[in-house]
Amino acid sequence: MELQGFEVSEVRLAIIASLVAILSGCAGSTASTAQVGHPPVQTAAEWSSSQQVKLQQLLHGTPYALSEVSGGWLIRIAEKDTFNPHRPELLLPAALGSIGQITRHLAQDPDVAVMVVGVATGQYKLKSKEQVSVERAQSVASIFRLNRVPGHRLKTLGVSQGAHIDTHLGVALLVVPEQDLHRRAAEGHTQVVAMLNRD
Repeated sequence: MELQGFEVSEVRLAIIASLVAILSGCAGSTASTAQVGHPPVQTAAEWSSSQQVKLQQLLHGTPYALSEVSGGWLIRIAEKDTFNPHRPELLLPAALGSIGQITRHLAQDPDVAVMVVGVATGQYKLKSKEQVSVERAQSVASIFRLNRVPGHRLKTLGVSQGAHIDTHLGVALLVVPEQDLHRRAAEGHTQVVAMLNRD
């Protein structure tokens, strides 16, 4: 009888050891999965460098200019050949292809957010420049929405005042890390206007 009791104890110990091994293996597997599912967060410099390469390739062959600004990149799009001279808030059909290509690319990058800045500094027959600037931003933003860019990654702003603004601009796309967009919007109008100065 003592022998049988000893064997039962051994069996119990073996079962307990097996359960511990199984649970440890599951925990290790879960940790490994978590590591694979969450890539390391990029530093600001790494994000900027990565975006520079992507945006330069994207804009190759277009008339649009790319410039680095504090914490992001600015795509500068001229008024001429982009907006209808008779309906200055509306995009020309010829511009839809290039702008659509940019929006599709940015829509697919979840780490990126965009502030669409409509610029209007001239005199217009039927609308004020303030209204034209806002509607230009909305026109371009509508293309982002068609490409399913969610609202938390998209802001619009109209700019019509500024002594040093590049008067050739029709719209600018401020590309920033997704988590920085709301902070940029809260910083206000003045900081954005400074980015639109003539080179």
